Amino acid sequence: MIGDDPGGGLGMPIGEATRRLLRARGLDASLTLSEVITAWADVVGEHVAAHVRPAAVHAVTLTVEVDEPAWATQIQFLSGSILEGLAARLGDRAPASLHVRVARPRGAGEHQRN
Repeated sequence: MIGDDPGGGLGMPIGEATRRLLRARGLDASLTLSEVITAWADVVGEHVAAHVRPAAVHAVTLTVEVDEPAWATQIQFLSGSILEGLAARLGDRAPASLHVRVARPRGAGEHQRN
């Protein structure tokens, strides 16, 4: 019967079918990043979210960018709580580790023309 095919995506919620399709195509990291971005402010709070943003997901590692070096230390300290919060929201799609990098200021690395 068409709706009884558990592996084919028929008869399941559209979100789950989409996740399976993206995972099969190797695109699930983009979906996971989107889900992390959506949940981010709720998980870390508005104050932290103003200084720290999710940048990428590679395998099970979430890379976040901070706007100042002091935030890198703070986020490393809070990483366990952040990962737990994401796991509560995203379940098995949540990242398992966190990598922090300091974002380059806008215009950094660009040369002025005279």
